[in-house]
Amino acid sequence: MKEYELHGKNFKLLLEDDFLALTSETEFTTVSSAVYNGGFRKAEAVINAHAPEDYDQKLLHEHPEHLILKVLRKLNINPDYSVGMITAADVNKFSVATADEDGLSVSAVVTAGCSLAETSGEEIKTTPFTPGTINTIIAINGNPTESCLLETFITATEAKTAGLRDLDVRSAYSGAPATGTITDSLAVLSTNNGSKIRYGGPASKLGRLVGYCTRKAVKDAILKNGNHLIPARSVLKRFSERKLPIEELVREISKTSHAEVNVEEVNSKIIKALEEKPLLSLVLMMAANIDEEVKRGLVPEEFGDINALIEEFQKSFFRTISKEENFHRFIKLSNMNPNSNPFLKNALLCIIEKILSKNSF
Repeated sequence: MKEYELHGKNFKLLLEDDFLALTSETEFTTVSSAVYNGGFRKAEAVINAHAPEDYDQKLLHEHPEHLILKVLRKLNINPDYSVGMITAADVNKFSVATADEDGLSVSAVVTAGCSLAETSGEEIKTTPFTPGTINTIIAINGNPTESCLLETFITATEAKTAGLRDLDVRSAYSGAPATGTITDSLAVLSTNNGSKIRYGGPASKLGRLVGYCTRKAVKDAILKNGNHLIPARSVLKRFSERKLPIEELVREISKTSHAEVNVEEVNSKIIKALEEKPLLSLVLMMAANIDEEVKRGLVPEEFGDINALIEEFQKSFFRTISKEENFHRFIKLSNMNPNSNPFLKNALLCIIEKILSKNSF
């Protein structure tokens, strides 16, 4: 078993392949959304138990405490003074971020998987068991009031979402910017040392520390856990995460085209062109981002008539890559939904035109 100290000797992190535990020799106050002993409690341990991929899903859903109690028995910790959460993510790839100011110190301990990322408020259908949970433990060496602990709970949740946005993590269900995963847990705990702290919002001293540590630890844990969410992942990967795979977009264009388009051949040539010409990737990424703003209704007044702007954008980009003022058009479209990613589709249309012209970029 590996051991790590946090805040001097106030807290100890214990790590084995099947759990990550934060323990203390003295009682602390915690508020959590944990599946075992959640809510406000006095405790001496917070357990993050690993659920193996082959673990019985019915048993896990109906009796999640079994895994947690197994860990508590191994550590000889009183279940009545413990809080427990569960993850399928690799606990060995946890991340810790610590910060302090004027004697107040905060640590965020995070394990993360993003395969079940979601956007709060969207329609969600449950999926088979997959490593997709962000579990966060916030340890405060200080003395916040109960209302302050709840404020830091909100602050930590906001910071988690900010960390997801920093990596452009997308909902597995809609492709929208993710706000979390469907099974996240969060525990905030305090040693109750020192003078009372009343405020834990983002502008407070405690809130700033909690926000910084949580955001950093969430990002680091996501990157450690793989998930193919490296910052430099390709434009094609980013589009796939947004539910905008290039091949599907090319197929949609081909269905509305009067010209015959070999989808597989054109798709292969588009991929090659994006690898060789960064400008093309840049324009497609910009177009996709603008389409998201249009979908949200966030169209700046300077854009004027959006349909006229789309047409002007297409003509300008077309001239840029064709290098001719009056380039021959190979594709004429009919019945393409102008409200469905119009900037991206028109940018792709220009690239396809260039490919069909047999002229190099």
